[in-house]
Amino acid sequence: MENEKRLVEIMADLVIKFDEFIEGQKETNQRLGKVEDGITKLNLQTAENTRAILKLADRVETIADLENRVSKIEKVVFK
Repeated sequence: MENEKRLVEIMADLVIKFDEFIEGQKETNQRLGKVEDGITKLNLQTAENTRAILKLADRVETIADLENRVSKIEKVVFK
């Protein structure tokens, strides 16, 4: 009888601890979902920044080549 009572106490404690574990997992899952959302937004922003950098690089290349283009035009105009 004593063993059965102790066994019931242990099982009750196990159920309580399991419930606490489940609640902890729920909180962890919610935090993980927020982190995933943040990573998704960060990835989108990174892609947008990459496109902007590539566009800026094209413009810088155009400006850097401006002297050569002007020189070609001057050679034709002032022959």
